[in-house]
Amino acid sequence: MASTCSCGSVAPRIHPTVRRRAHPQTAARRIPIRGQPQTSAFSASDAADAAERLRTPHSGYHRLVGFPRPFFEGWYFRVTLPEARDNISLVYHVFDPDLPDSPRRGAGAQVCAPNGKYIFRESTAVEEFSAEPHELALRMRTFGAARGWGGDAGASAEEFYEVTEHGARHRGRLLRGGEVNDPSVWPPEKCAGDVSWDITVRPVVGNGGGGGGGSVKTGGDDSQMSTAGWLSSLPVFEPHYQVTMAHGLASGWMEADGVRTEFEDCPAYSEKNWGGAGFPSKWFWVQCNSFPEAPGLSVTATGGDRGVVILPGLREEVAAVLVHTRTGAFYPFVPAGSDVQEAAKVTWEVAPWGSWSVTAKTSTHEVRVTAAAPPLAASNTTVLRAPQDDTNAGMAPLCRESFKGTVEVSMWELDPATGRRGAAVLDGVTSDTAAVEVGGGPWYAPWTGLAELKEPLGSLATIQVDVQGLARLLKPFVDIVPGL
Repeated sequence: MASTCSCGSVAPRIHPTVRRRAHPQTAARRIPIRGQPQTSAFSASDAADAAERLRTPHSGYHRLVGFPRPFFEGWYFRVTLPEARDNISLVYHVFDPDLPDSPRRGAGAQVCAPNGKYIFRESTAVEEFSAEPHELALRMRTFGAARGWGGDAGASAEEFYEVTEHGARHRGRLLRGGEVNDPSVWPPEKCAGDVSWDITVRPVVGNGGGGGGGSVKTGGDDSQMSTAGWLSSLPVFEPHYQVTMAHGLASGWMEADGVRTEFEDCPAYSEKNWGGAGFPSKWFWVQCNSFPEAPGLSVTATGGDRGVVILPGLREEVAAVLVHTRTGAFYPFVPAGSDVQEAAKVTWEVAPWGSWSVTAKTSTHEVRVTAAAPPLAASNTTVLRAPQDDTNAGMAPLCRESFKGTVEVSMWELDPATGRRGAAVLDGVTSDTAAVEVGGGPWYAPWTGLAELKEPLGSLATIQVDVQGLARLLKPFVDIVPGL
């Protein structure tokens, strides 16, 4: 993709690519997985229609084409396989597409496949990567010259990944290359040599909407919200964070080294990060949308330590708890208030590994999320590569994740006058298929924190600004907010 266009340029349209299957059907050992048998089967067109209707703000690619600044964007997609207590994760990234001399310039992907398999690929051929500025669609056409390759290893023309149909279709294939996988971090038995996938996702909930009540003061059935309000359209809270699908249903297959896992109607989730600043120096994350007692409930609790772009040298601890109930109600607990939601007080205590406890309060509701992880063992956890808190450095093995976390969620109504708990909205709902993660560091001791938005940002966040309306007004002349 050429970098000589103005920031209003539109990337080439992305359409599904027809590829040969990685293996003949008879070569793979099949492991069928069922998700939610009470749901009816959906077609690819149903999935694409739902993805377009439930599109969240910031689904698109935030690159300012031709603007020479440090920049990264990352996409995370997850499918839970409850019957097997397993998981599929697809993580895509791109660094510095408009800085030809950047030492971290590159694009790539990493995949957590069933049975603990892991593969990572990255290429300096960023021109092979493209994404849509205003919808969830991206593609790496081929890996070309991969970073760190040596010997006679060469990229395969069959290697690719793509997300199409407004995020409803995921396809790709990765082959082991010359990337160095430290055996003390990734034991040889975890490292896959050949992973391919074809997955269709029907979104059920984006971020907000549902029309079922909650603590948001406005919004129709399908109204979608930015996780951090209108300021997430500016280079202020970088890196930015957005849940793009709180809950969906996924069907398809993934094949890793000849073992194919086929699944139907399994819980799916997606989110993303982007920006021109470094990644948080330290973070935690708990996510689950596979509760046996409450199908459709989705809970995300996350926090991090990051810099404030407009106040150099200042760091802040931020966190959020986002709850979408099975009835469609949305309860966002975030420190950035707005004209439609109250700012929340979010506190946490997270161990270097093994336990997470996050509590969030507004004047009307309180939520508590507690999670635990299995012991540190290769069979229970996976180390993922993540961006660093350094705009000159790329992906590094900075976070540990388990897909076998146990989580318990409780939420209560509060009396605004006294703060006393009233009726329970969620009463100790549990699951043993949560994704739990810690990243960055150092993690010498449990991390206790309080999310607090620094001024003047706290006051600015409450101002009512229709960024999308302004963007639509100026779109015939310039694309002022790519990605929105």
